[in-house]
Amino acid sequence: MPRDVLDTQPRTLHAAIRQGRQRPVAPAPTLLPASPAKPRGPGKGKAKGSDPEKRLDPGQSYRSAMRELIAHRWREVWRAVPVALRGDDIAGVHDVRVASRRLRAAMDVAVECFSAGWYRPLHRTAKEITGALGEVRDRDVLIVALTGERERAPVEEQPGLDLLLARVERERVSARAEMEEFLRQLIAGDLPDEVVRRFGPAAAPPVALDSASLTEGGNR
Repeated sequence: MPRDVLDTQPRTLHAAIRQGRQRPVAPAPTLLPASPAKPRGPGKGKAKGSDPEKRLDPGQSYRSAMRELIAHRWREVWRAVPVALRGDDIAGVHDVRVASRRLRAAMDVAVECFSAGWYRPLHRTAKEITGALGEVRDRDVLIVALTGERERAPVEEQPGLDLLLARVERERVSARAEMEEFLRQLIAGDLPDEVVRRFGPAAAPPVALDSASLTEGGNR
């Protein structure tokens, strides 16, 4: 490196700081006024103080904190399941996948806190929930994209897009049937009680997951 270049390089941390202070500071960018927040509909969002991460006691043990957090994550999965099963809102499947990924993330970092004999099966189930809904979610997204593409396409291209949409719709129906069966078996079995037994009452479903909530909507 040329000497004149070397002479401009700071030799110490303090020199670097001094050099940085001597450089002209670019003017701050002009910020546009923030758009007003859209009001949430009934039941949307979290109630104040509902996030367990804000309620954790800094003095409690890591195991206790993770038990509380994982319980909340299971509860969020249960909360999203009925909407996914009804099939009247494609966001329902997405919400279950998001909730299950957050559950997995919490369980991933708590493996050493609990007995592998009962923890490993629950951890594995959390991963399976995410995967079981993936095929449906992928086709939901593809159908939305293809529908928008068809609306913009020339008339002569629309029949081909119709055929593609019809095929994806059939795949979605098949994927939904498998997903619904998976979720019904999950809820009808011992899993909800086992989760409560291991992580406490906070892990219980917030709504009754009865037969009506599991069957309403069918294969939409």
